[in-house]
This record gives sequence, structure tokens and C-alpha cells, in this order.
Amino acid sequence: MPKISAGRAVVEVLKAEGVRFIFGMPGGHTIGIYDALYGQQEITHVLVRHEQHAASMAAGYAQLTGEPGVCCVTAGPGATNLVTSIAEAFVGALPIVIIAGRGATRNAHRGASQEIDQVRIFAPITKWGIRVDRPDLIVESLRQAFNIARSGKPGPVLVDIPQDVLASDIEFSDYRPVGKPTRSRGGGDQIRAAVAALLSAKRPLIVSGGGAIASDAADEVTRLAEALAIPVTTTLAGRGILPDDHVLAAGGLGHHRQEITKFLLPSADVVLGIGARFEQQETNWKPDYLPSPKATYIQIDVDPAEIGRSVVANIGIVGDAKLVLQDILSEIERSGVAGRANDADARARIEDLGRRRAALESEIAGMVASDSRPLHPIRVLRKIRDAFPRDATVAIDVGVLAQGMGGAFPYFKIYQPRSTIVPSSFYGMGFSASAFPVARLVYPDRPAVCLVGDGSFQMVMNILPVAAELKLGVTWCILNDGALGSIRDIQTQAFEERYIATEFALDLDFAKLAQASGCYGERVTEPSEIEKALKRAIDANEAGQPAVLDFVVAKERLKGSVEFFKR
Repeated sequence: MPKISAGRAVVEVLKAEGVRFIFGMPGGHTIGIYDALYGQQEITHVLVRHEQHAASMAAGYAQLTGEPGVCCVTAGPGATNLVTSIAEAFVGALPIVIIAGRGATRNAHRGASQEIDQVRIFAPITKWGIRVDRPDLIVESLRQAFNIARSGKPGPVLVDIPQDVLASDIEFSDYRPVGKPTRSRGGGDQIRAAVAALLSAKRPLIVSGGGAIASDAADEVTRLAEALAIPVTTTLAGRGILPDDHVLAAGGLGHHRQEITKFLLPSADVVLGIGARFEQQETNWKPDYLPSPKATYIQIDVDPAEIGRSVVANIGIVGDAKLVLQDILSEIERSGVAGRANDADARARIEDLGRRRAALESEIAGMVASDSRPLHPIRVLRKIRDAFPRDATVAIDVGVLAQGMGGAFPYFKIYQPRSTIVPSSFYGMGFSASAFPVARLVYPDRPAVCLVGDGSFQMVMNILPVAAELKLGVTWCILNDGALGSIRDIQTQAFEERYIATEFALDLDFAKLAQASGCYGERVTEPSEIEKALKRAIDANEAGQPAVLDFVVAKERLKGSVEFFKR
């Protein structure tokens, strides 16, 4: 059997598993892998300026494609710099394969440079981790890593390879890739019970989460909603499962609640949760943000541990969301009532939802018409949405402006599944903004826009030269209110406006920073300049230049955000 370098074997495994990109930064411990990347064409390496961005971009890749993102870093600081965004991926159930270097085995436990127990550090935020102490185990360890990252509830895994092991030559023959895991169906009794509950419901409601997106269940969710005229609400990770202009689209929960969902959720008599976890951002653990105790709660999740974790399920179905919904639709069809959407109750639901949506849009129209200075953030967000096409990729960072408004229906509409990069309930500032350039790697022909606050952007500003170097036409739109807005709001509401450490004394010139990083940059302060600035940014994008637009906005807040964070 022929022998090749261990670094070459790693690269050959990655090729066989369909890896298109590696996000990382080389170091002395992993240089063998980088040497093996030299000259080959199948895998593109993306050189980040901080390893946190390698993990963010790998997670963004996983979110947009459903395939594992891969990051490669050196030992010690290189690995530990990944932690925050790997934690984000772990909470968000995003598959990532981390390949990390480590000190040589002969120097273990002797104070080697950059030596630290990386497997233990990553244990709480990975599904699996291994230190590969024998060269002949590298290939099988990588095979297991891809299998575990993809299977069941997806998530990050760590393959930790010591420097001397990676420098070895190993036997290597044809590698059989793991491929996609087998999907599981739900139990027949539970499926029939769920259908019976849905067919008897007077006020049904669907809550669709990231699990539905991960399962590629958009078609099944749409068919079920339309068959029974069920309004569809989503978590942030579930946005795009139904186009936001669909007659049954009803908006978000918790932080993103508005008058529509404020009415629909507590009044629903049957709630179908599809890959949705009712975590703090959806509930804040307040009773009126949860299904009524009298409602029948049906929960579909691929992970048995999630059933009933936040809301006790009357009917729990463990299985892949797409397959479970297919079985539910088949059972409905067998029942002979697939046309329920046309009955009087269904028509009344659709008409009522339409009236409520129209009232909300009328309220938004007043905000969009505002000529205030600083700019009204809703005016900015609607102009951004108008400037970018329906299929644009949208990254939404954390914060009361970017996520609280930009992440909320119908203030900023999303039209397609797998078109967003969003944080999980780990809520790491800057995660989406630093993952964002991957949008044009996954979808080269789609425009891409990121909504981010000034506080989050300052955490990850060194992502700009990465996008500029690769000529990725993406636009960061900074909603700049000169503060750590979410925390300042708590000081407003609960601490009698005693503001400390939440307002920035330095008015940073993000436009000049962008220009120095090879990007187009512009500050926007006048309402009449919003659309013109967006056009200039999009023109720059079309020429392969990233853009940063710094919108100076007022400290406006949506009613839903104020209610959610009120103490």
C-alpha cells in the first residue's frame, strides 16, 4: 500500500468528503496540512485574520449549506481563539469539523510551547473530540468526525493532531466518504395522534425553528400550513421556512413578538413545534410568551433530549422534521380532509391574519416615512430590504437594532430557507458579522447584506480585509446608535437611566476604516441619502469590492423588544 504524508492524507479525506473550503490560519503545528493544500484545486483555503472568524465562517457555511464547515488552526492560542464561535455552533446545532494542531507527543506534559489540553477545553462545546496519538489513526478519526458532526442533532467535533504525528508518512488507499446520515421517521402512533389533534383544532398554530431549516423541510411546512390554513410563526433560526409575504406568515416569538403573534400564541388550542426549542430569546420564561397550558403542544425534534425540555409536550415525536411532516401529510390525505383550508373556520383565520398584518404594515409605514435625524432605524431597514433582491443572503447580528428589528417580521422580510446567517441563543456579539463573507462563497451570484450594530461590529472589524482580499461583494450595514444598545436599554428600564459603560465616547469613523481595509465605505446621516448610498455599495459589490455603510440611527425601539426586556 502506498505511503503519503499525514498532511496529504488529511487533505485527501477532506476532498473525498466534499469539502470546498477550509477556514483558518496556519501555524508551525499544522504546516504539513498547508503544504498538502499547495497546488491542488478542489479546496479553497480562506485566510482569516483571527481564528474566531474561521469558526464563524465555518458555522455560516454550515448554516447556509447544511454541510460541515471545516476550520484548521494551530495549537494553543490558535485553538482557543475558536472557542466563542464554536460554542455558538454547538448551541445552534451546526456541523463543524475542527482540525487543530498540538505539540509533539515526545514533548507532552513537559511544558511544550503552546501546550494545553485542547480536547478538555472543547469538551463542553463539541459533540466529540479526539487526540490522535498514532499516525495510522488519522484517517479513521476524520471519518468518525464527519459522521458524528452530521448525524442526529448536528454539531462541532474536534480532531486534535500532534505535530510529530502530522509529520509522519502513513499508508493510504481509496477513502470511502461517510456521506449523509440516515434520517429517522417518527412513531406511527404519535403521527396519528398529532394528525387527530391538528384536524380537531379550532385555532392551530405552527412554530417552525432551525430544526425545520436543517431538515430542508420548507416544502412540507408550506404544504401542511396551506392544507389546514395554519398560521406559521418562526424562531430567528427558522426564518425563511415560509416566504414572509405568504398569507400564512405570522412572524416571530419572544424578542420578535408583535401584535400578531402576541394574539396567536396564547390563543392557539393546538401548537405544532417543528425543530423549535422555545429558548429564552423566544420566551424570556414569561407565561404569556408560551403556549397556553390548555393547548395541545405537539413537538417534533430529531433530538430526544429536546422533547419537553422547555415546554411540556402532549405529543412528542422524535424524528427528522422533513420525514415526520411527510408522514403527517400522508395521514391527513388518508383521512380525506386535505381540503380543510377552504372551510369557514380556515377562511376566517386567514382573513383575520390578513387584517392584523395590514394594521402592522400601516404602523410600519409611518416609521418608514420618518425624516428624523438621526435616522429612524426602520426606515433604514426597509430601504435596505428594497435595495436587495428576494434571494439575497442576509446576516443578522445580535442586538436590539440588528436582531431586534432586522431579525423581526415584518420589519425586515426574509423569503427563502437557507438564506440567513443568524446567531443561536448563545447570542455572541459579532458572530454573524464575522461569518458573513462566506455568503458569497456559498452563493457567488447572490447579493449579500449584513445587519449589525456598532458595538458588535467593533468586535470583529478585522474581518474586512478577508472579504477585500477575496473580492467578495458583500455589504455590512451598521446600525450605529453609539451604544451597547441592549444593555443600555436595561439601564433605562431597570436602573433609572444610570448609564455606565454602555455609550461610546469615541465616534469611530467606520467609513475610513473600511476604506483602509480595501472596502467601499460611507457614512449616512441624511434620510435622502439612504437609497443613494445603498446603490453605491451595491455597485461596488458588483465590481468585487466589499462595502461598509455606517447608518447613524436614533435609539428607537420596537414595542416587542421593550416588553420582552422589561424587568
